[in-house]
Amino acid sequence: MSRSYTEQIAPADFVEALTVPVRQAMAAVRWLEGRVPNRPKSEEARPEKAALTDADCVSQEILLVAVGDCFPGVQVSVEEDTPQVGRFSQNRSSHTVVIDPIDGTLRYLLGDGPYAVLVGLECEGRVDGALVGLPQSDTLVRAVRGGGAQISVHGGPFRKAALTSGGSELLVSYGLARDVRERLRREGLSLITASGGAIGIAPLLDGVCGALRISAAPEGLSRRAWVSALPTQEAGGRVESLEGKFPESYQPDVSGVILGPDVAGVRRLRASLG
Repeated sequence: MSRSYTEQIAPADFVEALTVPVRQAMAAVRWLEGRVPNRPKSEEARPEKAALTDADCVSQEILLVAVGDCFPGVQVSVEEDTPQVGRFSQNRSSHTVVIDPIDGTLRYLLGDGPYAVLVGLECEGRVDGALVGLPQSDTLVRAVRGGGAQISVHGGPFRKAALTSGGSELLVSYGLARDVRERLRREGLSLITASGGAIGIAPLLDGVCGALRISAAPEGLSRRAWVSALPTQEAGGRVESLEGKFPESYQPDVSGVILGPDVAGVRRLRASLG
């Protein structure tokens, strides 16, 4: 029998409750980095989607235990089929917790770019709370819609997240066309292939001037792109889709996202697309 829940969840309470669990998941996957093999999903054709490790499953279980203890009535949108998922299978709620235990598992396996641990609170399609952790740099960013964004580095206290400027590094998705990459390099930018979660908070990272992501999936960006973009938006950064305005709520067929500290930064990146 399905269970319906109508209780309201304050995004600030959600973000606070998930901060320690996200830190725990970050520590777990960082320790397991290089120690776990790829067990690719047979139903996925693309290697970046098929990649799977035991670290993904451990991270997801850590996060689901915390969500179930604090917010037992929510629905969840998760990447892996782990035991705790069944705890939520009968729930019907306006709140959905979006979890990607290792956003960028192929990056995690190859060690060629930043990956992320990502958790978001979505209410009827709109992300109202987000946590994005980068285990390699021990950086955790969290945001509440209308409440700003905060950043913590190396386990230190949270401070107001600030937009960076003047950096020469650009985070890009793995599917970026070669000619676009060459144009960006000619402008003096150093391109770093990164996960979607890292791309979403790129304008908040030291030395990074922005990010450019193009989806390789026919359905466009996943709802996780909205989770990772919220901190940049709340810090006052610029987030646009390839088509123009970035929708406030998730919708399919958004083919890519451009992020920068301001309008000029985004225009510069858009021009590189030709």
